[in-house]
Amino acid sequence: MSRFITQWTHPSFAPDPVAESELESTEGRLETRLPAEYREAVLQFGLPRPTSALLEAIVDQELRLRDVSDFLSPSEIVSVTEDWRELGLPEQFVAFATDCMGNLFCFPKNSEASDELPVYYFN
Repeated sequence: MSRFITQWTHPSFAPDPVAESELESTEGRLETRLPAEYREAVLQFGLPRPTSALLEAIVDQELRLRDVSDFLSPSEIVSVTEDWRELGLPEQFVAFATDCMGNLFCFPKNSEASDELPVYYFN
């Protein structure tokens, strides 16, 4: 994550810190466990705010990748997930980031602590 932050964020805009209690509250409200790797990364580094340079690099190199334009704060994870469920997001997904078009990157709901979970793209 530190390399991502160095390469794709502006040095004047440090990642937003995240507290363990915020993650626990999010997990409780959504009845899920976030992946251990995700938890460790955001607790250690915070939530990066990528610049448009990430999207520009993907486009310039004609990569078949989606850009991450915003990592959601714990409270945004809850609100965005709940709002999108009303718009058709399946119950088994929990949003944690968005791309430049507002589409979602999601983890599957999980009842146990897990080192890693797959990431799904929902548009």
